[in-house]
Amino acid sequence: MVTRFFLGLMMLLNLVYGNDSFKISTQRAGQLREFLVPAINHCLKDRMYHNVDVGIQIESIDGKYILYRRNVKALYVPASAVKVYTSAVSLIKFGSDYQFETPLKTDGSVVKHILEGNLYLEGRGDPSLMESHLKGAAKQLKASGIDRIEGDVVYDSSFLDKASPRYPPNARHYYAPVGAITVNFNWLETELEEGPPPKLRTVPQTGYARLNYKIRISRSHRPGRPKMTYREMPWGDYYTIRGMVTGWDRKYKYLQLLVSRPGLFGATLMKEACQEAGNKIAGKIRKGEVPPNARVLYTIKTPKLIEVIRNLNRESNNVVAELLNKDLGAYFDSVPGTRDKGLAIMRRFMVQELAFPKNGFSIADASGLSPDNRFSAAQFTHALNYFYRELGDTFVETLAPQGYHPHAVSPVPPKGMRLFVKSGTLSVRGVNTVVGYIFLDRTGEVFSFAVLCNRRGKGGMAYSGTYTNPILTALVEALKKAL
Repeated sequence: MVTRFFLGLMMLLNLVYGNDSFKISTQRAGQLREFLVPAINHCLKDRMYHNVDVGIQIESIDGKYILYRRNVKALYVPASAVKVYTSAVSLIKFGSDYQFETPLKTDGSVVKHILEGNLYLEGRGDPSLMESHLKGAAKQLKASGIDRIEGDVVYDSSFLDKASPRYPPNARHYYAPVGAITVNFNWLETELEEGPPPKLRTVPQTGYARLNYKIRISRSHRPGRPKMTYREMPWGDYYTIRGMVTGWDRKYKYLQLLVSRPGLFGATLMKEACQEAGNKIAGKIRKGEVPPNARVLYTIKTPKLIEVIRNLNRESNNVVAELLNKDLGAYFDSVPGTRDKGLAIMRRFMVQELAFPKNGFSIADASGLSPDNRFSAAQFTHALNYFYRELGDTFVETLAPQGYHPHAVSPVPPKGMRLFVKSGTLSVRGVNTVVGYIFLDRTGEVFSFAVLCNRRGKGGMAYSGTYTNPILTALVEALKKAL
């Protein structure tokens, strides 16, 4: 509520007085530089940065004053920080109140509580469709008078192109494919009972998944990273899990599994939901397309897009990012939506609206997993300023407030200072990034910032915040003196 109050107050001042309420004077900018420049420069003298390329820009929200700059035009791998582009472009194109829909249709008719025909689950690219929504739909079908379905449960995924997991047979949820039907982000949670012997089961328990595991439990806070693979079967995925499971793995949900065939997974959960609601189904689950004469039995609606974007940015959800990108392609280009169509829309936006040079950046995916993404610190702050002007607090509040993920961003801002951030990490490659906004509530000043760190050559694992936390800490400590 406090966050919304301050942001709302500043947006109201902006409407009443214009952009002047966010501007700072030349004298004030100079004062801030006197605090920031020596603090950050001193931090970067640490030997940790000797083989790390660092790009930093901090500027006023109106873009008039640069408070700190370092290698601002050099291009860096941004990792998940690229999601600020995916999320903002999606909000601008669809609108924050947009709701995705997933129709349940039939080509038959209901006679004496029996649906004489197939039940079609038509995917429309909803990134927030959950098992609970399917269960709710199943209850609605039951309440409408359907007790039995004589036909098949048919899933139609033709709205988007087919995608496979990025690194098969790796079953880690980070690499889950996206599809027109995506339920529970195409992840399977796991529940561990320590035993002895330890027991592992999927949540939800479903006929789509079977587990073969041999694991050991450790209290260690270091990564165990058990090996997790999958094998496609006619009914779903057969998972094999081997190795040590530590406290680290459990804390960071490393045991979540990907679903290799989203449509089959969604249809399986739909059939199981119907059966749980008391609808007997005589037919099988199969892939197909909705016939032109099919009619709607029920339409599943999920939360507004702004809620989807909040999950995307705060949880750094790769599935949501990639799915929204394909949705951009399907809704604003043509069906089926593809990664390339979505990325083309993103590139066009960056060139036409953000004035990025055509060959001055690279976007290879919408989630940040690709090391081929390249952006500069100056491009990030310029884009953040644009998104603030266009979307205001609607966009800012989708980012993680300082302390939302304590393990990712360590410094705690003092009273009167608030940070909203999106971080990015590719640990093996030594990529740490953090971008976002700084609010100084006492003065009404707002700043955008980008800190991009890419290691040169080999080195140890750069977990979230390894390189960026010290810089952000120096930034916060310097601004304390300016409050």
